[in-house]
Amino acid sequence: MSTTLILGGGFGGIACARALAAHAPRSHRILLVDRSRDFLVGAAKTWVMLGERRAEEAVCPRSRLLPAGVTLIEDEVRGIDAARREARTSSGTLAADQLVLALGADLELGMVPGLAEAAQTFYTLDGAVRLRAALQRLTGGRIMVLIPRTPFKCPPAPYEAAMLLHAALARRGVQATVDIWTVEKAPMPTAGPEIGKTIVAELGARGIGFHPGKKAAAVEGARGLVRFEDESEAEYELLIAVPPHRAPRAVVEAGLAEPGGWIPVDPVTLAVKKPGIGPGVYAVGDLAGVPLPGRWNPEQPLVLPKAGVFAAAQGEAVGARIAAELCGTAPTATFAGQGHCYIEVGGGRAMRGDGSFFAVPHPMMVARPPDEAQHRDKLEWVKSWLSPPS
Repeated sequence: MSTTLILGGGFGGIACARALAAHAPRSHRILLVDRSRDFLVGAAKTWVMLGERRAEEAVCPRSRLLPAGVTLIEDEVRGIDAARREARTSSGTLAADQLVLALGADLELGMVPGLAEAAQTFYTLDGAVRLRAALQRLTGGRIMVLIPRTPFKCPPAPYEAAMLLHAALARRGVQATVDIWTVEKAPMPTAGPEIGKTIVAELGARGIGFHPGKKAAAVEGARGLVRFEDESEAEYELLIAVPPHRAPRAVVEAGLAEPGGWIPVDPVTLAVKKPGIGPGVYAVGDLAGVPLPGRWNPEQPLVLPKAGVFAAAQGEAVGARIAAELCGTAPTATFAGQGHCYIEVGGGRAMRGDGSFFAVPHPMMVARPPDEAQHRDKLEWVKSWLSPPS
């Protein structure tokens, strides 16, 4: 009996397991390992932050999202031997014929001195719950949304959060300012300058300050102060940060990630491209470094942004490729570099951006002006990921 081992049960891992279960021979064994019982849709965390949804409404037991034929193992991955297609968990070692790495990214506020002690964040569910309480206590002052490092998953999320915060505080009559300080030169830079200008215009229409090109050096929580590498400073009453992201420890210790980066993969098949790693080993989602063929600046290579919609498409392609090989046919499924994102702007409106990131000479993304219909589309998209497969 052959076995596929999927490490990680986020968007990529679940999509891979579903595709395998649908198309692989019934005798094929599919194991999915994740340390958490629940699957979280990150797009719902801003709603939790604002008290519009309870934390439990943003999650679903992972077992409910997996089809019959997939065995869920709730355990922590402590080590990986990709050459042997094995993983060491807290309960023992699992071996497989195919290995799919879908462990996501680790979030490390501590990568910036003082940030972990001073900042709130909505990038985790627990963080969103704590931030909700902090916002309920807020009576005014300066709110700083800080993006200290790139890359980070869901590139529009900090900008969406700032606009939703602005709308929520205005409804409450709270006199507060909201400013975004970011290491980026523009919002969503991989999507291109027009998308960036659109977001900056939406921020400006609400009086939300935008401060690009600011790399945080340290945070002095006692003083309510962020110091930047250009020696400038900014004060705040409430600091909301996007945690710096890094490859999971087990991936780094296995030698799979590039120094300070991510697992290099073939952009269309997601096969891991590392010396000593043979066929049958894939990486999908946030931990994969996917190079893009096009560039906005000839001197600056681009990589695929980190987002759940890309992870799901990659996982589905990998699952279909493995299933084809198991059935004795040539695999044809590929990842096309296409995806979308939603950006809520407040007032029950949102805009959807649709992107082709493998396009040349540069990625292409188009978005319509915000409206209620696109907001309803986002609600349905989140609902679809919290519902069992049909």
